Amino acid sequence: MKYSFLISFLIIGCFFTACKKKADNVFLVNEGTVGFDGNGYTDSFTLLTATIREDSLKTDSLSNNLIGIIKDPFFGEYHARSFFQFNLPELGKVISSGTLDSVVLFMQYTSKSAYYGDLNSEVSLDVYELNTALTATNAAYSNQNYGFTTSIGAYTGKLKVNDSIKIRDLSKKATIAPTLAIKLSASFANKLFNANSTDLSSQTDFLNLFKGLVIVPSPNLLSGNGVMAAVNMYAAFSKIRIYYNDTMQSDFKVLDDSRRFSQYYFRNQNAEITKQKTASKKANFDTTFLQSMTGAKTRISIPYLFNIAKSKSISIAKAELIIRPVAGSYGSTTPLPARLLLLKPDATTGLNASILDAFEPFYGGAYNATLNGYKFNITRHIQNLFIDYQRQPYGIDNNKGLFLIIPTDNPIAPSRMMVDTRKRISNAGIEFKLYYSEL
Repeated sequence: MKYSFLISFLIIGCFFTACKKKADNVFLVNEGTVGFDGNGYTDSFTLLTATIREDSLKTDSLSNNLIGIIKDPFFGEYHARSFFQFNLPELGKVISSGTLDSVVLFMQYTSKSAYYGDLNSEVSLDVYELNTALTATNAAYSNQNYGFTTSIGAYTGKLKVNDSIKIRDLSKKATIAPTLAIKLSASFANKLFNANSTDLSSQTDFLNLFKGLVIVPSPNLLSGNGVMAAVNMYAAFSKIRIYYNDTMQSDFKVLDDSRRFSQYYFRNQNAEITKQKTASKKANFDTTFLQSMTGAKTRISIPYLFNIAKSKSISIAKAELIIRPVAGSYGSTTPLPARLLLLKPDATTGLNASILDAFEPFYGGAYNATLNGYKFNITRHIQNLFIDYQRQPYGIDNNKGLFLIIPTDNPIAPSRMMVDTRKRISNAGIEFKLYYSEL
C-alpha cells in the first residue's frame, strides 16, 4: 500500500491527485484534501442523466394534506384532492330536538409558509360527500380514488394562509389561526343534524351514515397560475361544526384512527418531460426535471464507475454529489425545494430505496444558498458498491444508479425544479467527486 489517489469527476471531467498513503488506511468521511501531495492528471467518466416517471406514493400517513391546483407553463397542470373521514364527538348524542342553524367545514392551514404557487390566484374548491367507504385496512396511494357525486359545498377565492379568521364559538366570536371555512349545504346539514341514536351508537354506524368528504379543485382558475396549500386536519380548528339553537354547537373531528389521504394527478406536462420519460436507459440530457407529488424524478447513472478498480483494489474515503438548478427556472411563486433526496432503486422492485448515507448526519440534501444548489455525501453507498464489486472470488455489480427526488413529506410541498445536468462546465451543472486510496 504505497500511494493514495484523489479522484474528482466533475461536470468538467474528473481530476486525480496521487498522494502518499496513511499507514493505517483510515479516512474520515468528511476529510478534506489538505496535506495531500503528488502528481495530478485528468480522466473522464460518463454521467447519464434523464427524467423518469415517479411511482405512486403512500399518502395516508403523510403529516398533512394538500389541496389546490397549479397550472405551470412548463410542468403542466397538477391537482391535489384530499379525502377525509370524521369521528363522532360523543356516542349516542342526538341533537335533532334542537333547531339547526348551519354546518361549516373548517380546515386549518398547516403554516404561513406551507403553500406553493401564487397566493394571489383565485381558485375554486368543491366539497363532495363520499358514496364509497374508505377502506379500513389497506394503504391509500396518490393514484387512488373513491366515489362521489353531488357537491355539498364550494369555495371560490384566494387561499389566505396568512390571515386569521373570526368564527362563532358558542355564544361568542372567536379569532382563530388561518383556516379555510366552507359552509355546507342544507341537505347535508340536515343529514348530520337529524342522525338518530342508531346512526350515532358507534363509529362504524356513523361511517355507514357519513362516509367522509373529498375536497376537489376545479380545473378553471379565476386568476393567476394557481396555488396549493397544506392543511392540518389534526389541528385544533379543523373540524365539521354543526351550529344549532343559536348558541350550541357539535364538532366532528379527524382523529388518529380516521382515514385520510391525498390524490395527485397531472396533465399537459411539457413535451421535453414526456420525451425523457420514454427515452432509453442509456439516454442523456443536460436538463432534467423534478416534480413532487409523483410528477417526475431524475435518474443519475455512472456506468463506468468501476473502471478505476479494474486492475487494483481501492478504498473510498469520500464521495460527494452536487446538484444545481437551471438559472432563471425558479422565482418567487415557484421557489426551489427546501431539500432534495438522493435514493437508489430497490434491488427487487426498482422503486425508491434509501442509501446507507441517508441515515447519517452528514448526508446533506438541504438547499445551500452559497452554493445555489444541494450537496450530498454518499461515501458509504459508493464504498459498498466497490466492496461488492471487489469481493473475491466473484464480484457483484450493484451499480444500478441513483434517483434524485423532491421529498413527499417534511415538508409537504408541490415543488418543482429544473436540474442543470450539464457536464464539463466549470462551476455549473452536476458534479460527482470521489476520493479514494489504492490498497
